[in-house]
Amino acid sequence: MVESNGAARRIFRQGYKYIFGVLSPADEYASAMLKAAVSLRPRPETVAILTADDLFSLEVANAAKDWAEHNGLKVLYFQKYPVNTPDLSAALTSIKSLHPDVLIGSGHLQESLLIMKQAQTLAVNAKFFGFTVGPTTPDFAKSLGPTAEGVFASSQWTPDVKYSGPVFGSAQDWTRLFQIRYGAVPDYHNAESSAGALTLQLAIEKAGSLDPQKVRDALASLDVVTFYGRIKFDATGLDVYKPMVAVQIQHGTVVTVWPAEVASAKAVYPTPPWNARQ
Repeated sequence: MVESNGAARRIFRQGYKYIFGVLSPADEYASAMLKAAVSLRPRPETVAILTADDLFSLEVANAAKDWAEHNGLKVLYFQKYPVNTPDLSAALTSIKSLHPDVLIGSGHLQESLLIMKQAQTLAVNAKFFGFTVGPTTPDFAKSLGPTAEGVFASSQWTPDVKYSGPVFGSAQDWTRLFQIRYGAVPDYHNAESSAGALTLQLAIEKAGSLDPQKVRDALASLDVVTFYGRIKFDATGLDVYKPMVAVQIQHGTVVTVWPAEVASAKAVYPTPPWNARQ
């Protein structure tokens, strides 16, 4: 009944009555990054978008294009590529010639790593590199080292968010418990998985029963703030009430930089050109 790893709106447009998702919808990945970008000075004016050819990535990329065009950003480049492609040098060479202020990569960890490695090799100098998936995972900074410095990403959750609720307490409390149990720093994938299980627990308790219909109805009417954020579903089963945040890698660590009320650090912007990096 509750899923915690699928954010594409298309999942929830099939008319299913027993699917509820705790993630903010896929298009929020785009708007969170771009809202963070336009809050910076000098304000970026142009965008290039590279996207993997899969359901989630395309939904994010199309949302990024729409948001940019409706908020005063000129989209200079929009290109799809096959999932798990081994080479994006041709696309990045084209992007380099256009000199975009912002480069958005909508894809997955390996593709985000590839874009940054080849952007460095080809000296693609965007002022803002942003990705949907990759930078929030420990493997990103570990794999890239200094090349990862300054990269932005959208995130469903960070330990900095000021949410608190039943069972786990605050976001900081949950983070501490996770670290004690697993000996690792959690990212949003861990948090959203706990949130999914917690949501089902709260719905069962509210229903006072394991009867599927009663639990389903309890989920449909649930409205609670948890360590992960507000859990409340629209008519399709999506949680459209929990905002996303933007993060940046600074000194090898993922820090929250937007929105200001939950930021743990000030964004470093514009990103220095490759030949000016230490």
